[in-house]
Amino acid sequence: MAIEPVIVAVFAAYFAALIAIAIVGAVRMREMADYVLAGRRMSSFVSALSASSSTTSGWTMLVFPALAFSEGTVHLWTLVSIVLGAWFNWTFVAKRLRRYTIAVESLTLPDFFEKRFADRTGLLRTVSAMLTLLFIMFYVNSGLIGGTKLLGTIFGLEHNVGVLLALAAVTSYTFISGFMAVSRTDVFQSMVMLLCFIILPLTLIFTTASPFSGEGQPAGFLNPFTGAGNETITAVFILSTAGWGLGAFGSQRVLQRFMAIENEERVTQSRNFALTWIVLIFSFGFLFGIVARPALMEMGLLGGESLFDPERVYFVVSEAFFIPIFTGLLLTGVVAAIMSTADSQLLLGSAIATDDVPLVRRLGRRLEHVRVLWASGRVWLGRALLLVIGGIAGVLAVLWPDSIASLVAYAWGGMGASFGPVTILAICWRRFNFQGALASIVAGATTVSVFQFASGGPWGMFDMAIASAPGYIVAFPVAIVVTLLTSPPPAEVTGQFDRVNAAAA
Repeated sequence: MAIEPVIVAVFAAYFAALIAIAIVGAVRMREMADYVLAGRRMSSFVSALSASSSTTSGWTMLVFPALAFSEGTVHLWTLVSIVLGAWFNWTFVAKRLRRYTIAVESLTLPDFFEKRFADRTGLLRTVSAMLTLLFIMFYVNSGLIGGTKLLGTIFGLEHNVGVLLALAAVTSYTFISGFMAVSRTDVFQSMVMLLCFIILPLTLIFTTASPFSGEGQPAGFLNPFTGAGNETITAVFILSTAGWGLGAFGSQRVLQRFMAIENEERVTQSRNFALTWIVLIFSFGFLFGIVARPALMEMGLLGGESLFDPERVYFVVSEAFFIPIFTGLLLTGVVAAIMSTADSQLLLGSAIATDDVPLVRRLGRRLEHVRVLWASGRVWLGRALLLVIGGIAGVLAVLWPDSIASLVAYAWGGMGASFGPVTILAICWRRFNFQGALASIVAGATTVSVFQFASGGPWGMFDMAIASAPGYIVAFPVAIVVTLLTSPPPAEVTGQFDRVNAAAA
């Protein structure tokens, strides 16, 4: 792609808007509660779009359309899984988790687990924090890879330079801002993403002679019950697809938004905003992937099979069908998807590192009452750790580059299976205890890791795109069995559970 000044101008204006939002938010941020949860003052609209857009990384803009482009309408079930997962999460988890974290005065999920189970060893909090940071590294890595692909397409930059520039872009405004500012930039970016995904498929439909003709598409492409090889979908595919929805229950950046909502009565309204946006963004993304193949075939840009990395189909269409100023706008949609996830992950990682890693937590407490400019020393410690986490993810992206699909699958699936079952049981089961919670977290993380790094197996079970479902299948029984085989939780734990649920009633 030739470097067009107008594209550079669009990008510059976009980043200027992000920095402006970050600076405005930073002035109002003074304490750690402001930095981590915006003082629990988020409106229903901001919490909804921030929670939704922070889950739609470069995977949504680049990989999901690529899956539909390569394999066809069978990925309608991926869309259904994501929507159902979001609906169940908002409906059954959001209010309970917000209520419980307020009762025990928790700012992060590892902190909540420690207080929910009265764990005085610190083990549950530490294990949760370290696993969270591990998965965050993979997620930020995927964002940097996506940013590198974008910069390589526009400016022809080589991989390492692209990683450094992408890292500098996302850390710059995230460092300045806090939770509220990041959430507001997420709202802005969610609108950009949705606009781009509306423009792309509708343009292809109206400019292509036969957008649904099946031209150039493999057998079974337009059948949602068969894969691109015209083979009927299997149980392994169904479990894999279900994993995209199950991952939502353990996604800590989404759970953070639940905890930060200003008023419990606004949760239902937030859910409606969020579900509307999710249905629209994934429906238009799916439609784009389906119609892109005949459109590119008609343009002579395909030779029966794709001649380029399917994850670049968004870039190819943006350049081939639009004038430079619209190409620039469409490419900012990819930037928005990458940024809205990477900033949330970096902010989450800095909060977890500051509040939940033992030695760092002690240092943070000492800095709590130290004032530097307008913020506490603890906030500045969080900002410093944000740079450290971003730097480590950048090194990983340079040394071990992988596909966006693989990185997101491990991060989303691992976070979901590690923390989804334990979160659900923690807010719903009175008898659930510390031993069961720890066993569940370890079992979920281990299962996803085995599935991620193994291959083959009976019925190709280790070749799942994402392994959240196997993680849940193992973690839930482990949690229940270990809990029932060990001592009941102490009276202070069950008493707190009863008080929280009595207040809800």
